[in-house]
Amino acid sequence: MRIAFIYRWCIILMLSLMVQPMLAQNQKNSRRNDNYTPTKKGTPGYYDYTVRHLFKQGLWGSGKKLLDEGLSKYETVWSLNELMGSYWLHYKKYDRARYFLIRSLRDDNKNPQTLQMLMKVEEMTHHYSSAIVYCNQLLELAPYEYNLWRKKIELYRLQGNNVEATKMLKRLAEIYPEREEVRREIAGDYEARYRKFREKRNIAGQEEMLRELIKLVPKDAEFQMALCNLLIQSGRMEEALDVAGHAATVVTYPYPFVEKKASILGDMSRYGEALSYVRTVQRTIPALAPSYGKLNGLRSNLEREQARIAAQNDPYTAYGRLYEKEHSEEALTYLLNTSMSRGYLDDALMYIREARRRRGDSQNLMYREYVVQRRLGNTRAATAMLEKIHSRWPDNEDANEELCSIRMEEVRHMMDLKQWDEAATLLEKLETYKVDSETKDAIERRLFTCYVNAGYRQKALMQLDKISNNQEMTAELYEEIMMPYIKQLISNGMMHKAQEEIQKVLDKGHPSADILSMAISTELVLKNNEKARELVEKGKRLYPDNPFFLLKDAQLTAAEGNYAKAYEMLHDMVDTYIGDTAMVKAYAGCCEELAMNYANASGYEAALKLIDEGLEYNPKSQSLILAKSMVYEKMKDWEKAIDTYKLYHPTYGEIHEYYLRMEALKRHLLKHLVTIDYQRARPSSEDNITSQATVSYSRILKNNTYTMSMVYVGRDGLTTATDSTEAEGGSGIQMVGEWQHKWDERFTSSISAGVATRFLPRIKLGIGGNYEFDNDWTGRADISYRLIGQNNKTSLIGAGIGATKDIEPFSLGADVRAFFMTGKDTELLSNKLFVNGGVTARCFPIEGNRSNFFVTGSVGNAPELSLIDNSMPVKFNQLNTMLGCGGLYVINSMIDFGISGTWYNMAISTKEIKMFGEDTMLVKNGGKSKNYLYLDAYVTIHF
Repeated sequence: MRIAFIYRWCIILMLSLMVQPMLAQNQKNSRRNDNYTPTKKGTPGYYDYTVRHLFKQGLWGSGKKLLDEGLSKYETVWSLNELMGSYWLHYKKYDRARYFLIRSLRDDNKNPQTLQMLMKVEEMTHHYSSAIVYCNQLLELAPYEYNLWRKKIELYRLQGNNVEATKMLKRLAEIYPEREEVRREIAGDYEARYRKFREKRNIAGQEEMLRELIKLVPKDAEFQMALCNLLIQSGRMEEALDVAGHAATVVTYPYPFVEKKASILGDMSRYGEALSYVRTVQRTIPALAPSYGKLNGLRSNLEREQARIAAQNDPYTAYGRLYEKEHSEEALTYLLNTSMSRGYLDDALMYIREARRRRGDSQNLMYREYVVQRRLGNTRAATAMLEKIHSRWPDNEDANEELCSIRMEEVRHMMDLKQWDEAATLLEKLETYKVDSETKDAIERRLFTCYVNAGYRQKALMQLDKISNNQEMTAELYEEIMMPYIKQLISNGMMHKAQEEIQKVLDKGHPSADILSMAISTELVLKNNEKARELVEKGKRLYPDNPFFLLKDAQLTAAEGNYAKAYEMLHDMVDTYIGDTAMVKAYAGCCEELAMNYANASGYEAALKLIDEGLEYNPKSQSLILAKSMVYEKMKDWEKAIDTYKLYHPTYGEIHEYYLRMEALKRHLLKHLVTIDYQRARPSSEDNITSQATVSYSRILKNNTYTMSMVYVGRDGLTTATDSTEAEGGSGIQMVGEWQHKWDERFTSSISAGVATRFLPRIKLGIGGNYEFDNDWTGRADISYRLIGQNNKTSLIGAGIGATKDIEPFSLGADVRAFFMTGKDTELLSNKLFVNGGVTARCFPIEGNRSNFFVTGSVGNAPELSLIDNSMPVKFNQLNTMLGCGGLYVINSMIDFGISGTWYNMAISTKEIKMFGEDTMLVKNGGKSKNYLYLDAYVTIHF
């Protein structure tokens, strides 16, 4: 009863000691969680949100006061600097606003709000060049933002750079062709400049502006007429004719321009052409219908004037009248030649057809009809005529050249649309035409291009012989043929075939940077690093300024394990090629590998410096963020490790592993540990229960861990009569203290001591240590002393060594332990040296988690050490075997649960005595086995 009373008070005392640290740690965890809440008072998010809210309400003074407080704590946070810039901008303190807004850009150089405010500051301070720079940066973020383009044009105008503003307007019209206001603004700009030139009597300027205006608003009759009059004043009558004729086809009221062109022709004594023109437009321009009366009057005036002049000078009219009367050959020949030379296209077409009817088709007449049709703009009729000439006279070079020119333009259009097959078919037909060598070469080159792009490799190779002039050209064109095929092989994963084809290209000589790059990448995929190294050196020699070969040189150096040299090579290049994503990623990767090497050698400061350098160039590198967290973990700086790991964004497949590792890191912040263990055992053949309960508390510091344990044991009395000290059963208590110290990253030692009342070792002392070797090996050794036995005092001295090898996801361990016993023997012990050896295998099925299951076994002439410590029935100097299994499950960062079961067997020697008569007896030595089953369950609480 007294022992039970003492036990109860010990339990109450220990629990009261543990409650206060648990409450304190819970408050500390609560405060730590508050720090990570974005809007928690005192955080950057709090200041950002609150100040913005105050500014929106117009409380600028209150917001400024709170913002000053935030900037005194977080002076580099971009959002706070942006708010301070907006405050000074509101009060038109532009220099101060510029200072804070530029500081905001250092942290986030693509923040559109900051850039907008900076642009406004520079505009208000008349620094228009700087405002344009910020406007350009905004356009990089939103290249199709219409208002930004308008703002940029406005800034150029404020700067006085009207030329650049006009260019911007033209570009804006190209980007937004559907916006009518842009076109109107451009037209207004040109009109204003035109009127200024007119005031200054600048003829060239007026003409330029009028032509631009006509392009924009071709239906504006004022500008069309002004240009026509300007050309007449300049004496350029032919150009004036073209302008007037074109205007008549586009303006709403075309009669003034028809009259203008007819008048110009009349002034040039070209009445026939004027009359032909009037007849033509009267027939072809529907908008002239309301002006038919005027047109008839105009035509009558022209005919009257023509008749007057013709009667005096022109034989063309006389021959015309003569031909109408006599249809003479002489008159027809003169009319045909004269109409062609004067450009009377309608007359010429009529006389050509009359000549073909009378004389039959000839190359000359049909070619003349082609020329007239072409000048009239009848492209289809002109092309059809050329086809007829070619089919009847295939040796006519003029017709062939013209037809080839038309078809080559069709080929060009097909190639623009990537219609390679259609273009190749047409070019193959053109190959048969008899044309000059220059046209022939053009056909062959375009046919080669079509074969290459259509994937006709064999045809392209045959065509190569026709167009190549020297070895270098042959090599370049051969590479052009093979490049699409090689890319297809690589995309299909046929790397060996791709390597073979690439080598053929390289053997031709004069390789391009693209084929060398492809060759290097292929060799790296095939693990031919030596060949890749040769190609890299060749690429550096041929193209010394190409960053790809410099990058691959550094990557190969890193692949050889020489990260320091690779780092130096990349460090010299990364600033030069800072926009090259591959270069930046390679540099960041090299920094990571070299940093982890330093970290493994305990060079933590150097490792962090390298990682920070990599993050400076690649701030979103997830591998660098993870590496930085791992370095802090090795440094045992758990808070920084957690803060850094929160910045890591896991992929979908890594989410579970991410949360497991975060839980493991959070566990290291928990400095208190309580373990509750219960063990139960019984013989396999008897209903005799032995049990044991343990409660322990550990205080975990950076390099030290202090543990205090209390063990309570209970024994049932034996059911059969015996003189054993355990026959009556009962209970016992043991108190054990342990100190564990971590000397460095590899070596950890521990010292323990304990005392007990009954059943358990009366005195227990131990010292041991672990050492972590390279290649995931761990060695351990210990020496212990125990005072065992119940009535007879017996000392047990033990020494053990062991090792563990980690092979993901397994951990394999082995131990050998020796015991030496002194003092009086107990019933089951003998004065000898005893040994026991065991193995344990664990499996960790969840990566990054301590949950595991294990199997274990041992054999020797001494029992397992845990059985001795727990004072279970044991037997020395006999065969002891043990087989067990169990597992540990990590529920969360605070609670672990474990369970195990062990089957223990020991062999016991016996003697059997039989009596024969009064003086004779027979003694037989024999043996038997005893089996025990042990069950153990425990829970661990971290806080």
